[in-house]
Amino acid sequence: MLKKLLLLLCFVYSTNAQDSLRYSIDLNRLKNDRLTVEVQLPAGAREYCFPKIVPGTYAIYDFGRYVSNLQAFDASGKAVKVIQKDVNSFLIGNASRLSYEVDDTWDSPEIEGKYIFEPAGTNFQEDTLFALNTHALLGYVKGGEKMPVSLHLTVPFGMTASSSLVDNNGFYTADNYQSLTDAPILVTHPDTAMLKVGDADILISVFSPNQVIRAAQIAEKILPLLKSQQAYLGGTFPVKNYAFLVVMSTHLKNGSYGALEHSKSSFYYLPEYNISTMGSTIRDVSAHEFFHIQTPLNFHSEEIGNFDFQKPKMSRHLWLYEGLTEYAAHHTQLQGGLTTLEQFMESMTEKVNRANDDYNPNLAFTKLSLGALDKYKDEYGNVYQKGALIGFCLDLLLRKETNGTYGTQQMMRDLAAQYGPNKSFKDEELFELIEKTTKVPAVKEFFARYVSKGDKLPFKELVSTIGMEFGESIPGNNTITYGYTNNNEFRALKNPSPSQLKMRQAWLHF
Repeated sequence: MLKKLLLLLCFVYSTNAQDSLRYSIDLNRLKNDRLTVEVQLPAGAREYCFPKIVPGTYAIYDFGRYVSNLQAFDASGKAVKVIQKDVNSFLIGNASRLSYEVDDTWDSPEIEGKYIFEPAGTNFQEDTLFALNTHALLGYVKGGEKMPVSLHLTVPFGMTASSSLVDNNGFYTADNYQSLTDAPILVTHPDTAMLKVGDADILISVFSPNQVIRAAQIAEKILPLLKSQQAYLGGTFPVKNYAFLVVMSTHLKNGSYGALEHSKSSFYYLPEYNISTMGSTIRDVSAHEFFHIQTPLNFHSEEIGNFDFQKPKMSRHLWLYEGLTEYAAHHTQLQGGLTTLEQFMESMTEKVNRANDDYNPNLAFTKLSLGALDKYKDEYGNVYQKGALIGFCLDLLLRKETNGTYGTQQMMRDLAAQYGPNKSFKDEELFELIEKTTKVPAVKEFFARYVSKGDKLPFKELVSTIGMEFGESIPGNNTITYGYTNNNEFRALKNPSPSQLKMRQAWLHF
């Protein structure tokens, strides 16, 4: 009986192994600023691919550029001929095992092509820092994107690995390639802090080369924000664990500082200043990135739910994914008392003027979204400007039509409850879905005019409902204009009516 049981277990293991993709990386084997990746392939693998693009980046990166010396072997260890099909794809015959080297993206100027935003890339520094966005290291078997995957990561002595993934003695598992590569890993000498917010465990891991800023300081700074976001989302988070992975830099290498969101984590590349200088910036950036747990990560279209790493199909709804997220990041801080109404108005004022001066204010947002990778790539930054203003106006419209009882934060809760992380909506049906969910017919015209077309947003009409006005800046009022030519501003009315104050209170409170 025991023998039969052992044979059965061996069979199950063998079957699972054949139907899975297994990676191994030993960080101790860093040579010439390159890491070696070993891959155990499932049966029937014929083509191995690296991402052309990854979710959240809206840019063509061609991660295959950083791969060299890819070798394939059959079950007996015999070399198999490899044919490079294009920059990201390799034909591997009947191989059962691969081995290849990967350069880091932060420090490989010899590799031609588009600069990779640091939070989406990799950095290998022996005994110091390994920033591992695994989509830049690991490929997938074409046709096997949904199969289970695992990664064995060997970490140098004295260093620790931080991730939203569960670390089981160096082994990380995931249901599929997208889930594994959606969870970056930061390997450093330990500087971590843990927070408990509701029933969610929040990890903060920090690399500060000169130890100017510490994980405990960042944790203290973002705790009030997380509590505010918890209330904003209805009292609970849609995740049970989350990781803030923060790299502070003494100099900007390539493009810009910033962050990249993931389902249960976010990766930050920020200038190394002390907490008094960086505190508000960290809070503001974290507010935006963390809110992506709502959308697109917990409410998204098929284009994101079934992401194609080689031939991505863009969604038309960047106003939702980035714009509404940016608005919510400001609105939650206002509701939570972390910023003032005056500060909120200054932020919205800056966005109006940047949207008008830096971008095409008449470009329909659906067109911008669909062309964000190519035709309208220079307009992409407007998703954080006009996109946030669309969210602001939509929130006020919903509240106007419901006497203050319903806004975008309730709308997103309701939509996320209908869908969640494993169910996608049809891209072309979102406006109808929102109308049906909110039961506010006026949103139909709003989307038609201000999202599907490029009409000017109705600021004056909508902000008046909460006792504010919009118009040209008044000299000497101390409004921040940031040197823009279109100096319009939001202002609070000196004597708002009782109905305006009532609506403002509804908008200002959870």
